[in-house]
Formats: sequence, structure tokens, C-alpha cells
Amino acid sequence: MNAIKRLSLRNLLYTFFLLSILVSVLSFASPARAGEKLGNNSNTVSQQIGVKSPATDLWRAVRQREFKGSDSLSSSTQSKSLGANEFINVKGQEWRNFRMGQLVPYAAYLLGGVLLVLALFRLIRGKIKIKAGRSGKKIKRFSGLQRFVHWSVAILFVTLGITGTLLTFGRSGLVPIIGSKTFGSIAGIGKIIHDYLGPVFGVMLLIMLFTFIKGNFGNWTDIKWFLKGGGMFGGHASAGRYNGGEKAWFWIAILAGAVVVVSGVVLSFPYFDQTRGDLQLSHLVHAIGAIAILAASFGHIFMGTVAMEGAYEAMKTGYCDENWAKEHHDLWYADLQKQGVVEGSSGLTNVAGAGAGAGAGAVATGAILKESSSSSNSDSSSNKPKKN
Repeated sequence: MNAIKRLSLRNLLYTFFLLSILVSVLSFASPARAGEKLGNNSNTVSQQIGVKSPATDLWRAVRQREFKGSDSLSSSTQSKSLGANEFINVKGQEWRNFRMGQLVPYAAYLLGGVLLVLALFRLIRGKIKIKAGRSGKKIKRFSGLQRFVHWSVAILFVTLGITGTLLTFGRSGLVPIIGSKTFGSIAGIGKIIHDYLGPVFGVMLLIMLFTFIKGNFGNWTDIKWFLKGGGMFGGHASAGRYNGGEKAWFWIAILAGAVVVVSGVVLSFPYFDQTRGDLQLSHLVHAIGAIAILAASFGHIFMGTVAMEGAYEAMKTGYCDENWAKEHHDLWYADLQKQGVVEGSSGLTNVAGAGAGAGAGAVATGAILKESSSSSNSDSSSNKPKKN
């Protein structure tokens, strides 16, 4: 059962990477394709048949709000709905031009560029091994609650990332391959999943904030960690329970995630007198925030799975190898030694969090003493002379 769970989780992560790579690569052609489509749409019927319509100049002036003798063209109606006084709304077309001509292509370049950098890093640097090798001793790094919250947020995030990527890049990346009809069916299902899971993600994000906020505030050690590139240059980079990169990812996930959730709610529930401009602004903010958090997540997932030995198992099982803790979180390990939690212990050491305190230390010390006492009794029993 554990093997099946491990395989399923890895398959989910790898699928997310492969889909992101596929859609990003396919979307690189979107600037030219978008420009071609926009250019074709700008041709009027009169231009196509070679006959100029007498109303062309009039409606162009109306659309562009230009009128002789007036700075702008205004209109009025008895309807009280938002935007009803606007005879021809050109902002929708302007937004479409911006989205297809700039937002989508640049987002694809960013995500594709991040994936390319990570691939080059793996090829050049290789997997980050535990230098001293595995010690065989385990330290509890995450509690069951922490792991539950983390994987709940992770599964929701991956699902929203896949559906959001599909909705953003699918038109230019997948329609040429699978056709508009098939894509429309898939995108419809994806949109429903995206809309319903978005608020759930917001709730779990808030729970994650209070679950992991302890130990995630920055300090001078984190600045030195960044200056040394996490230990890639400038010698060993010390870190506490969480290093500078982990803290940065935590706050990016929380803050950018909050922006994405709030803007998504505005888009999903347009019942609070939002204007068309409000929705377009929310769409832009939602897209930028989502792309930012998605790009940052590639680095987090990469380092936590295939890049570093021993990192994935810490969140999967809750325990990390003692030598891994010494090498990557030496200050945290030193704190555990001061508490008497890890010194002289063997096997599994119970340290449920950085602030386990003297209580956890006393429990662990008591367990060690008990183990030592049992060992001594066993030795003394084995040394007694046998009766013939």
C-alpha cells in the first residue's frame, strides 16, 4: 500500500512537470499565432470583398469615441445595469489583444525558462547527495498534522495548476493538436474543477499559514544563505529549521496565493457590482499571481523531489536522516542537541517540530535511558554462568 501511495504521488508530480513542459513549449508559438489571428479578425467584411461600406467611418468613430466637434461620444439609456450607457465596448477587444498578444506568450516564456534552468541545473550539478552518507538514524522533522496540511495544499495546488495552465495555454497549445471540440470539452471540465477547488485552496492556505508560520520568519542567517547560493558557492551555508529558500517559498505561496484566491473569487462571483473593467483587472492580477507562484513552485518541487537526496522522504514519512539534518539544517540540529533530543540516540528520534522544548527532550532522554537500562540488563543476564 505504501508503495502504491508513493508511486501515485510521484506520478502526480511528474505528470504536472510534463504537462507544464508540454504546454509551455507549445505556447512558444503563440505570439505569431496570436498576431496572425488578431490580424485576420481586424479585417472587415468590406476589406475582404474590396468594397468600402459607407458606414465604416461612422462606426469606427463610434467605437473609438471620436466625433467631430466633441472630445468624446456619450450615450444614455434607461437601463440601470452596469455599462449599459456604453454604446460599443472596445475594452473587451483591447483586453483580448493584450491577453493573447502579451500575457499568454510572456507567461509561457517565463515558465518554460524556469523549467529549462532547472533541467540544466540537474544535468550540470547532478543530484545533491548526503556527503557523509546515510547514518541510519532518523529524526522526526514534521508531525502528522503538518504533513496532512502540506499534502492537502500540494494536491489542490497541482490540480489548480494543471487546470489553470490548460485554460491559459490550451487554446494556442492544444487546439492545433486535439481540435477545438475535444479541447472545449476538456476545458469545460477543467474550468468547473478550477472554480470549485479555488475556495477550498484558500481555506487550506490559511490553515497552512498558522501550521508552518513558526520558524519561517527571516533573519540574518537567511541573508547569508542567499549570498552563498544555498551552499553552491562560498562554502557551507548554515540554516535553522527552514533555510532561506524554504522561507521565501513559504511567503510567496502565502502572499501570492492570497492574491490569486481573492482575485479568483471576484471572477467567480460577479455579484457585487463589479464592472467589466473590474473583472478584467481581476483577471490580470489573477493571471500574474498564478504564473508567479507556479514558476516558484517548480523550484520547490524540483528541490524537494529529484534534486536533493533525503528531502522528499522528510515530508513523506515525517522523518529525516540525521546526517541530512547536520548538512542542510545544522543550526536546527544543534538546537536539538542542546535540548538533549538527538545526542546519544539511535533509531527513530521523536522531534515533532523545532520548538519541541524540554518536554520532548525529557521524553527522548527517558526513552534512551530506558533503552540503555534494558541493554544493561540483557548484557548482565547473558554474562551469568549457566547452570549445568
